[in-house]
Amino acid sequence: MKHKKHQTICSILMLMSLLVTSIGVSLQPVYAENRSDKTNYVAFGDSIAAGYGLDGYSDDQTAAPGDSYQALVASFLHTQSANYAITGDNSDDCMELLHSGKADADLANADIITLSIGSNDLLLPFIQILLDFFEINPETLDPSAIPEQLKTGFPLPQIDVTKMAEYYEKAEELLTLLSDNETLHAQTAAFPEKFQTIVSILHDKAPDAEIYATNIYNPFVTIPKIGELADIYIQEMNKAFSKNASGYTLIDVYTPFYEKQLTNVNIDFKQPYDFRLDPHPSVQGHAKIANLIIRACKQAHAPKAAELRKLSTSSKQTLTVKATLPADADGYQVLYAAKKNGSYQQLGTSDNTTFRTNSKKLKAKKTYYVKLRSYKVIKGVTYYGADSPAKKITIK
Repeated sequence: MKHKKHQTICSILMLMSLLVTSIGVSLQPVYAENRSDKTNYVAFGDSIAAGYGLDGYSDDQTAAPGDSYQALVASFLHTQSANYAITGDNSDDCMELLHSGKADADLANADIITLSIGSNDLLLPFIQILLDFFEINPETLDPSAIPEQLKTGFPLPQIDVTKMAEYYEKAEELLTLLSDNETLHAQTAAFPEKFQTIVSILHDKAPDAEIYATNIYNPFVTIPKIGELADIYIQEMNKAFSKNASGYTLIDVYTPFYEKQLTNVNIDFKQPYDFRLDPHPSVQGHAKIANLIIRACKQAHAPKAAELRKLSTSSKQTLTVKATLPADADGYQVLYAAKKNGSYQQLGTSDNTTFRTNSKKLKAKKTYYVKLRSYKVIKGVTYYGADSPAKKITIK
């Protein structure tokens, strides 16, 4: 019981330290040069999209840090993002930005848009609840110490052991206040309409763009009580997102972040001398988000599979492939391996129905497995279709 009470008190002390994370800095967007031969990528969102806490992030930055998911997606697309992600923004701020017209030029030419918004719709009123509960004046908080403390940890305040019962009672009172809070429920109820409004504005201003929207993850999933409380409201918020939506592609970050710790939060109740509270994605977390978005992009643009109709060999080291190329593909790769389930290597490429080679890679009297992989190129990015079934042939 004593250990349980200590965990509860430490959790509330952690919440108090989270108060200062709401004092964010606004970023000035960087405008990418519009080029028809490159993908025009525009990013919107809050501090998650901005790459807060990563190396290279600064208060006056314009471009997102190199390890941010935004930069990683831009690298895959062989382009530079137009960065409109602003630390501290909630859905109202995002709508205001879109209505301001500041992003109109980039949106008019946008091919791909990423959107990460909604976390602050919960965090900001949550912080206000804490400020009111503890009767804290936000002007007394020092925002200059936040970045370093988020990385190195917040030292726990001195605990007067004679007041443990009082601390525990206060902690339980706050947990009860947060467990079924009307203000937080109201925020989750209002978010779906705001999110749909944002998506609608983006479609109006960028009619040809694909939109990839992340849902909301729980950064405190491993923390007793706090993680459970946060999950109630986060799951309510995530009802705004649909994997079957026609207006955007959902990037589910809630599930992988729930299954594996991918934020900078690090709490050890066995040695609670300090705790790391940064709820933003770690380098690994940003890589995970980027991979999910890139995978969705690949799926959206993958051509249909090429059909391997026939293989033949007429002379030493000669191989002829008869193929059917799908209409949405630019060509196909010819891949070969010594074993059906072995490691396939590229033998060549073609955009015709017939491919012929006398490559020295093929040895006479040897048996090989051959399959095709369709591809198409969009603004410098190559997208691949599924492999065709492999066929076996012995070279003459």
